[in-house]
Amino acid sequence: MMGKNLWRVLLSAGGDARPTRSFGRVLLCILATWSVANFPCGAAEPPVPHLDLKEALRLAWKANPNLQISRLQALIAGEQVVRARSGLLPQINSQTTQTMYDDPLKFKIGVQVPGQPGGVSFAQTNRNFWGNQTTVNQLLFDFWGTPARYQAAIMGQKASLLDTAQTRDNVFLTVAQGYFKTLRAKKMVEVAKQTVFDLKQHLKIAQDQYEFGVVTFNDVLQAKVSLADAEQNLIVAETDYIDTRSAFNKVLMLPVTAPTVLKDEKVVVKPWGLGQATDVALKQRSDLKASVDRIRQQEKTVTETRAQYFPKFSVQGGYFYQVNNATVNDSQWSLIFAMNWNIFSGLDTKAAVSQAKLKVEQLQQQHKDLNEQVQLDVQNAHLKVKETADRIKTTETAVTQGEENLRLNEERYKESVGTATDVIDAETLLTRTRVNYWAAVYDHQMAKSQMLWAVGSITELLPQEQGQTNVP
Repeated sequence: MMGKNLWRVLLSAGGDARPTRSFGRVLLCILATWSVANFPCGAAEPPVPHLDLKEALRLAWKANPNLQISRLQALIAGEQVVRARSGLLPQINSQTTQTMYDDPLKFKIGVQVPGQPGGVSFAQTNRNFWGNQTTVNQLLFDFWGTPARYQAAIMGQKASLLDTAQTRDNVFLTVAQGYFKTLRAKKMVEVAKQTVFDLKQHLKIAQDQYEFGVVTFNDVLQAKVSLADAEQNLIVAETDYIDTRSAFNKVLMLPVTAPTVLKDEKVVVKPWGLGQATDVALKQRSDLKASVDRIRQQEKTVTETRAQYFPKFSVQGGYFYQVNNATVNDSQWSLIFAMNWNIFSGLDTKAAVSQAKLKVEQLQQQHKDLNEQVQLDVQNAHLKVKETADRIKTTETAVTQGEENLRLNEERYKESVGTATDVIDAETLLTRTRVNYWAAVYDHQMAKSQMLWAVGSITELLPQEQGQTNVP
């Protein structure tokens, strides 16, 4: 279609009496349009990621390397359960052999036979033969050693799953704090831009006042210096925002340079008292639960190790086959009841039992310390929530007062009643108040996230269908 239209234009242009230069312009225009339509100018830029807090947590859930490592550890613990359970099941072994002798095995009968002064010998096996032996071994009783090993593996698997849950909670806390740190850094850029804008307005007023001879040139210089300082602060704020956003992208396994846009959100926390929050944490924290399971696992290990003092009872059934021309039967069935007892191991068993018991004591001390740490985490988070809430109330009023103070000083300066220093001081005070206010706002959201983490409820930040998942 494009070729036909081009041909029609060429024909019409060729019949025209206008100069050849007009025809060339038409041809170039058509060719340019055709090339743009058929050869796009390059690939479109990738879309800018727009995330809310739930979406950010979902990305971390799927892609964070620490969570992936922890999940693999839980799978390893699951395979350890299978290995430990195998000791309770029959063990079946089969062996097939091919044997070749230079001279078959023989036995000798001390009977004097004429011509054979050394006695008579008979072959016990063929010179070249093959054989097969299949056995089934079953443990009967080993004084609870193998069952204890199995139970210890189960406890280890439960502890690994709880470790994964705690890793998930830690990652979610990192995501939530990184989310609000990024929003805070972005707000600091906006505050810095507002300061630059206000100082530019003041510089314009100072220049106008100077041109009318109302003020000295010192006011203009003072305004320029303050503006330069504000612009420098803006550069620092923009750099800090990019760095904070890049670190947050890394946690989510997004490209570090991605210009991620975050939605402004608020975290909802129940109005817990300190005592109530502590009780909830002691019941819900995954690391505390995992610590209890580790102690139980080690107690089962003590039982497993102590069983080495006693004998093991087992039964073995087997089938043996061998090609042998010297025997009546080539095959044989067997049933063996056995007792295996390591009576003395050079005090190794005694040391192993003592070592296992000391490990229990060590884990109990770690659990006690962790219990205290959980209570400290809750107290710190509770105080932080209260502190940031009070800071918001104080600075919110201060921002309104600072804006009014700046407005009054600007009006006084325009009326030649106030000084440029008063205006710049008012602007500096307002900027500091705005920074304090927005820092308090986002610190409050981070404190509430920390509170949810401290009581073991940070998964409430997930969508409902994910928050109800029990398996990490």
